[in-house]
Amino acid sequence: MMFAVVAFDKAGNLDKRLETRPAHLQYWEDNADAMVLAGPFLDDDGKAVGSMMVVEAKDRHAATAIVSQDPYAVAGVFETVEIRPWNWVIKRPEGL
Repeated sequence: MMFAVVAFDKAGNLDKRLETRPAHLQYWEDNADAMVLAGPFLDDDGKAVGSMMVVEAKDRHAATAIVSQDPYAVAGVFETVEIRPWNWVIKRPEGL
């Protein structure tokens, strides 16, 4: 099952996000089977202010568990995180 993850950073946390980014990217490289797609939300100046991810997990509990171990979450980058079941309908690649 797929889950959409919408996370917004705490105000003024860009430096912490940038410091944590290599660990964040490595975490998802190590957990690539759970990652469907991801990318940052940007402000009007093009600076990251949050994250949007779609993860695959057996249920919401499993999705929450993997997202909560993301280095951004562990480091306290995020102010809010919302995880919801999601159905990819339009432009879904074959086999997903």
